[in-house]
Amino acid sequence: AALAEDYADKTPIPIDDVGCDLFRIILRFVYGGEIPRQGVLQDKARSLVIAADKFGCTGLKLAAEAELAAAGVNADNAAELILFADGASCAMLKEAAMDFFVSNSEAVMASDGYAQVQESVGIMHELLAAAMTNGNKKRAAPTGPDDRDYKLMRVSQLRKMLDSKGLDVDGSKEMLISLLEEADWGGVN
Repeated sequence: AALAEDYADKTPIPIDDVGCDLFRIILRFVYGGEIPRQGVLQDKARSLVIAADKFGCTGLKLAAEAELAAAGVNADNAAELILFADGASCAMLKEAAMDFFVSNSEAVMASDGYAQVQESVGIMHELLAAAMTNGNKKRAAPTGPDDRDYKLMRVSQLRKMLDSKGLDVDGSKEMLISLLEEADWGGVN
């Protein structure tokens, strides 16, 4: 509805930055719940993340994000994926790429994309923190209400908890944690 606010009835509405093929995928998702077949999803995953986010199609965005993570993080793409995931609020993809970086830092630091990562003080801080705590984090699911250190949980665990409370599962890890903490304080189950 917000897309058509400034236009009179029957006036064509320009949709910038989204090609016909992507828009068709979005329409099929919105009206039929259809997730594209794996080959299409794989080929267009980054573009789909951006377009799905633009049009509020969280399920499609998460499917494309999962496809990017499943396609594999390697030394050549880890730095680039960290930056993309950070900019697109793809918490699970960012977590996977940062985990790869921590385990393979020398190879990633030798990649072309690493120079761009170095330009971001915030991401460098996150990478340093991840490297320092690697192996020291407990990554288990909470066993009770007093065992909720959300910062130590995997994004998939945070998303499951949010979904069980009927809350939004999209956003950066910090946003997911904030939603859970608000729900804890507000008494949402």
